[in-house]
Amino acid sequence: MKATTISPLLYFSTFLLFVIPVYAEKPNAKQAANQVKQIIAHRGASSERPECTLTAIRRAIEVGATATEVDVRTSRDGELFILHDTTLDRTTNGKGPANLLTLIELQSLDAGAWFDDKFEGERIPSLIQAAKLCKGRIDLLLDLKEQGTDYDQHVVRVIRKHGDPKRTIVGIRSVAQAVRFRKLLPQARQLALIPRVDDIEAFAKAGVDTIRIWPRWIQDGTPIKRVRAVGKMLHLNGTKGEIDETRHLLQFQPDSLSSDDPGKLKATLSKLAGRK
Repeated sequence: MKATTISPLLYFSTFLLFVIPVYAEKPNAKQAANQVKQIIAHRGASSERPECTLTAIRRAIEVGATATEVDVRTSRDGELFILHDTTLDRTTNGKGPANLLTLIELQSLDAGAWFDDKFEGERIPSLIQAAKLCKGRIDLLLDLKEQGTDYDQHVVRVIRKHGDPKRTIVGIRSVAQAVRFRKLLPQARQLALIPRVDDIEAFAKAGVDTIRIWPRWIQDGTPIKRVRAVGKMLHLNGTKGEIDETRHLLQFQPDSLSSDDPGKLKATLSKLAGRK
C-alpha cells in the first residue's frame, strides 16, 4: 500500500484550526472583562451578610462594588423600606406580609439572625437609611417592587433629600414607570428589568439606559442582538462571581454584571482582564 503524504500546507491549516480558537479565547475574555464598568452587589454583599440590610451594603462598599441593589417596598404607614420578599418569614423573625406592618413595627424585627447568629439584631432598613449610607460611596440601584405615581414620587423625594440622584440607578419594571422617572428624576440612570424579551424595544423607546436580560433567555444570543440593535447597554445577572460562570457571561459582552459576592466577581474580572 502506498503511503499517504500530508502536505505542509494542509498540516499547518489543520494545526491552526485546532490551536487558534484556544488562544483567541483569552484576548476575547480580556476585552469583555475590561468592558464591564458596573459591578452590582445583589441585595448588598448577600453571600457574606444578611441580604438587604445595612451591613450587607457596607460590605459591598468595602469589597469595591460599584453599585448595590436594594428592593423598595411601602409599609402600612406609607414609609419606604428595603426587603426583597413580600413576606417576612424567610429573612426575619416575623411572619406574614411585610406591608401590613408600620415601619416602626418592621424595624423591631430581627433581620440578621436567620443568616448567622453574629448578625442578630440587624434591622430592616428604611430607604432613607440606605440612601444616606450609599451617598458619596457607591451607586444605589433601586429595584422598584411597586407601581404607581404616588409610589414613584415618594421614592424620588427620598432620593433627592437623602441620596444622590446622579448616583442612583432606577430599576424600572414598566414602560409607564420609565416615562415617569425620566421626568421625575432625569439625573438618574435607568435599568429596565423587563418582564419579557419582547419588551426590549418598548423599554428602549421609553428611554432606559440599560436592559437586564436573564441568562435563561440568551440561549441563541437573539435577545442580546436586540438590545444592541436599539443602542442600549446590557446587564446580566450572575450569582457567585466564580470564573466559569463569569467567563460564560462575558461571551455576551455585558456592560454590567451583578453578584451575591461582588468581591469575588471583582477579583475574577480583574484576573480575566489581566489586571493581576
